[in-house]
Amino acid sequence: MSNPLIITIGREFGSGGHEIGARVAKRLGIAFYDKELISLAAEKSGLSDEFIERHEQRSHGSFLAGLAASTTFTSGYFSPQNMPLSESIFISQAQVIRDLAEKESAVIVGRCADYILSGRENTINIFIFAPMEKRVQRVMEVYSLDEAEAMKKLSTSDKERGNHYFRYTDRKWGKAQNYDLCINSALLGLDKTADMIVDLAAIEARD
Repeated sequence: MSNPLIITIGREFGSGGHEIGARVAKRLGIAFYDKELISLAAEKSGLSDEFIERHEQRSHGSFLAGLAASTTFTSGYFSPQNMPLSESIFISQAQVIRDLAEKESAVIVGRCADYILSGRENTINIFIFAPMEKRVQRVMEVYSLDEAEAMKKLSTSDKERGNHYFRYTDRKWGKAQNYDLCINSALLGLDKTADMIVDLAAIEARD
């Protein structure tokens, strides 16, 4: 495929973004990547899957002080060798995402994929959010937590995702201007939200 379709999905924890992305990929008959990117990055970096999963969103400070905006980074030729581990993980995942986008259509969840693929044609960047009470309810059901535990998990996850996104993109996570479409998944439910994204992909394919 000369220019595969890529749909990136950023999402608030508990909004159902992962499940929506999986349904979109299944309906479109294309690949789906979320946790799978951890294994692919592990192969590239030489680190274990478990190590990457523990550390990929645990870094602090600014990575972008002239690095991510440089041509060596944005062109995909930056080497992760001799970098701190958190930076090495991000560089490896970025290279994996670019490689995937070159060879196959896919839905990619998280990992700053919208930023990594900035300027790429045939790419749709989505952000999924939902009201706090709906997210708390979903987390309680999915993870079998009480309300206090669910709220703590939500707060921790959202903070980590926001910090991670800002660190590597210098942009605010969830800000509408950074995406092509922001969707309240509680408004339509997971199935109809997935349908909306599939319809958008069909329009993109016709243009």
